[in-house]
Amino acid sequence: MNTATAAQKGAIHSISKSLGLDEESRRNVIASVAGGKRSSSELSAGEAILVIDRLKALQGSQVGGAKGARVMDGPYAPKLLALWISGWHLGVVRDRSDSSLLAFLERQTGLSHVRFLRDSAQARGVIEALKAWLAREAGVDWPPRGEKEDVRANKLGVLFAQRRLLEQAGADVTGLPSGAGLAERAIDAEIRSGGALLRRLLKEARRGR
Repeated sequence: MNTATAAQKGAIHSISKSLGLDEESRRNVIASVAGGKRSSSELSAGEAILVIDRLKALQGSQVGGAKGARVMDGPYAPKLLALWISGWHLGVVRDRSDSSLLAFLERQTGLSHVRFLRDSAQARGVIEALKAWLAREAGVDWPPRGEKEDVRANKLGVLFAQRRLLEQAGADVTGLPSGAGLAERAIDAEIRSGGALLRRLLKEARRGR
């Protein structure tokens, strides 16, 4: 695996500094993009590109209007972001923006930002509410929650639900890999590509009504 270059790691730290992110916030952003990895030294070159893109997007939102820029930090941000983006790739979430997720959080807890979500029981309630929504609306069969969360099994649950939704939308999924033997990064890639197709098919279906 090609690891992140010194230039990429330097860019991650430089942009994070320009955003005013402390170490914990920077690590949370990395984790939200790179499947739980929390250090630039752990990233592959491809993951580093995604992290840099994410940081630049945050940077751009500040340039466009600093008052509206809200960096998604806090101990539960990566998990909530991952679930929200899963909902986007399942066609359940119509707006993938951070502000839309924060609106959901506020409806659930009264908290205006995920950085204020510190109570573990309250955070678990929000996470379970998101998972229940995706199970109900998209048919995600989440694996039983063990002592340690199985991130790969969660991703497979999203992938399998997405495949069923694609079939229902008229897509031919017979040639797609089953997912069983795929590494996490490959599962992520399948979910992203499947999500783009599913959103297009759903949009076309809504237009045809």
